[in-house]
Amino acid sequence: MGHTIGGSLKTILKFLAIVLLVEAIPFGTATVLTELNIQAEFREARENAQKTAYLLLHNFEQTVEPIDSLLVNVGNALSPTATPLEVYDFLRTLSIPAPIVQLSVVDKQGLVVATNLSPPSGDPISVADREHISVHLGPDPYAGLFISKPVLGRISKRWTIQFSRGWYDHHGELLGVIVASYNIFDFISFYSRLRIDPNSLIALIGTDGIVRARASATISFGENVGSSPSYQTILKIQETPYDQVSGIDGIDRVGYYVRSERYPIVMLVAYDKAYVRSLADDFRLAIWITAAGLGLILLVLTYLALNYHRLQQKLRASALKESARQREVHFLEAMAGVPGVCVVHVTADGSRQIGDTSGSILPELIHEYVASPRFLAATRSLTRPQVSVEYFAKDGEEFEVQLMIAPLEEIDGGARQAATGVRDLVVFAVDQTSKRIEENNLYQMSKLASLGEVATGLAHEINQPLGVIRLAATNALTGLHKGMPIEHMEAKLNRIIQQTVRMSRIIDHMRIFGRKSGMRLEPSDPMEAVDGALQVVGAQLRLENVSISVNGSSDDLRVLCRQDQLEQVIINLLQNARDAIRERRRSVGVEYLGAISIEMSLQHQDTRTPLVSIAVKDNAGGIPDQVIEKVFQPFFTTKPPGQGTGLGLSVSFGIIRDHGGTLTVENAFEGAVFTIRLPALHEAQLAATYQGQASGA
Repeated sequence: MGHTIGGSLKTILKFLAIVLLVEAIPFGTATVLTELNIQAEFREARENAQKTAYLLLHNFEQTVEPIDSLLVNVGNALSPTATPLEVYDFLRTLSIPAPIVQLSVVDKQGLVVATNLSPPSGDPISVADREHISVHLGPDPYAGLFISKPVLGRISKRWTIQFSRGWYDHHGELLGVIVASYNIFDFISFYSRLRIDPNSLIALIGTDGIVRARASATISFGENVGSSPSYQTILKIQETPYDQVSGIDGIDRVGYYVRSERYPIVMLVAYDKAYVRSLADDFRLAIWITAAGLGLILLVLTYLALNYHRLQQKLRASALKESARQREVHFLEAMAGVPGVCVVHVTADGSRQIGDTSGSILPELIHEYVASPRFLAATRSLTRPQVSVEYFAKDGEEFEVQLMIAPLEEIDGGARQAATGVRDLVVFAVDQTSKRIEENNLYQMSKLASLGEVATGLAHEINQPLGVIRLAATNALTGLHKGMPIEHMEAKLNRIIQQTVRMSRIIDHMRIFGRKSGMRLEPSDPMEAVDGALQVVGAQLRLENVSISVNGSSDDLRVLCRQDQLEQVIINLLQNARDAIRERRRSVGVEYLGAISIEMSLQHQDTRTPLVSIAVKDNAGGIPDQVIEKVFQPFFTTKPPGQGTGLGLSVSFGIIRDHGGTLTVENAFEGAVFTIRLPALHEAQLAATYQGQASGA
C-alpha cells in the first residue's frame, strides 16, 4: 500500500510538472507578447508626440513671423518726432491680428508713449521694470525679437505673452521698444482642441524654463520647469524624448521635446502612460484568454491557436489604423479651417475634401488636378512630403496654388498600394493668387516709377534718330533739286528707315516693359533681361556721364523667371548705382567719372544645380558697414527725405527669392557689388517645364 501511495504521489508530481511545463509555454509566451505590445505602444506614442511637436512648433513659428514683421514695420514707419496722439492714431490704422490684444510703443525711459487701446491721457505709465522692456534698454541691448514670460498687462488687464523689438532710427540710435501683447489663451485653446486623451499634455515653454502655455486636464501657464533633468537636456540638443512624472500635476507621461532653431522656444507633447497602456488592454485580455485555452488543449489545438493569434493581431492593427486615421482627420480638419487653405485626402477610391470651404473654387481645381494622369505619375514613387507651385485656369481666370503633397504611411505595409498602384496621400493647397496679384501690382508700380525716372533719357534717345532723319531728309531733298543720281536718294532713304527701326525698338520695349507681369515662370535668357534693362535706363546713364560695361555671356543658358521682373531688379540696381555715383560726385567733385559694370557668369557647385550669376558693380565708394545688413529691409533707405521710398531693394529681394534665387550685397575695392544668383536650367529641365506649362494650360 505504501508503494501504491508512493507511486501515486510520483504520478501526481510528474503530472503537475508536465502541466506546469505545458502551461509555462503559453503563459510565458503571453507574458512576453504583452510586454512587447506595451513597448510598441510606448514607441508609437513617442513617435506621434514627436510628429505633433514638430507640427505645433512650425505653427508657432508661422504665427510669430507676421508679428515680428509687424513690429519691424511699425518701427520703420514711426517718426521719432511723432506725438503720443499721432502714435495712437497711427496704431489705430494698422490691421492687427485678433490674438494681439495690445500694440504698444515705449520710449527709451520705459514710459508708454501710446497703445492701440485708448488715446494717451494723464501721466505716462512706466513699464521699465518689465523684462521685455529692460532687455532692450540695458547697456547690452537685445538685438532680435524677445518673447517674454506670461505677464498681466497693466493697461490691457489680460494675461499675455509679450513680443518686443528695439525701435531704432536710421542712424541706429535706440528710440524705444515696440511691443505686441499676444493672448495666451489663443495658444491654450488651440492646444486643447488637439489633445487625444484627458491627461495628454501640450506645452509651449521658453528656453528660460518658464511655461508660456500649457494644455492638459487643467490649463495653466507661468510654471518653472527649468530644473527638470530632461528639460536641461533639450537646452543642449535640438530634440529629446520626455519620460517622467510631471512636477506640476503628478502624472507620469511619455512624449517628446523639440526646440526651435529660430526662437528661444521648446514644444512638449506627452501622453499619459496609463492611457498608452490602456490601448493594449484588449490585446492583453485576448492573449491571456488564448493562453488559458492553449494550456488545456495545447497538443490538439496548436495550429488553431496560432491562427487565432494572427487574427487578433490583424484585428488590432486594423483598430490602430482606424484610430490613427481619426487623429489625422481631426488634425486635418483643424488645418482646413484656415482661410485660403484646402485639404484633400486622396485614396484609390478617389479624392475627398476635408473640412468646409464652400464658396471657394479652390476645391474644384484641386479635385480635377489630383485626378489627372500627371499627378498620379508624379506621386506614384513619392516617399516624403513634396512642395510645389501649380498654375490653373478656370473660366478665363488664372490661379496660382502652392501644394504640399504628403504620403500617408500604411500600417499593413502598403499592400493596398501594391494592389491598386495609388498612394494614400493628403494634399494641402494654399491659394496664392491674391498674394501674387498684389506682388505684381507692387512690381508694376515700381516699373512705372522707373519709366518715369528715365523719361528724360528716353527723350534724348529718340531725339538723336529724329535729328538723323531730319538731316537725311534735307540732304535727300537737296539732292533731288540738284538732280543727283538715284543711289544718293536711296542711301538717304535707307538711313531714314534704319533710324525709324531704332526708334520703334525703343518705344516697343517701353510699351512691353510697362505691361503687367504674368503669373507664370518661363524659361528666359538672362542676357535678354540685361539688354532690356539697358534699353530703359541706358540713355539716362549716358546723359549723366556714367559709363556702362557688360562682361560675359549667357552661352544659351536659361533661368526660370518672369523676365520683366528680372529686368526690373536689374533696373533697380542700376538706378541705385547711379544715385550712389551722384552722391559721390557731390562729395568729391563733378569731375568724378562714374562707372557701372554688369558681369554675367555660371557658377558650379558640387552638390547643387549650377547658378547663373549677374553682378552689378559701381565705383561709388560702397555702403557703410553699419547699414549694409539693413539695405533689403522694407522702407529702409540711405537717401535724403523725399528721394527714396526704401522699397526698391526690398521688392527686388522678394522677386529673386520668389524665383528660387538669392540677392546679396558686399563692398568691393571701389564700391558696392549686388549679385543675383538664379538656378540654371539644363535641357531636360527646359523640356519638363515646357511640357508642364502645356498640360497646365
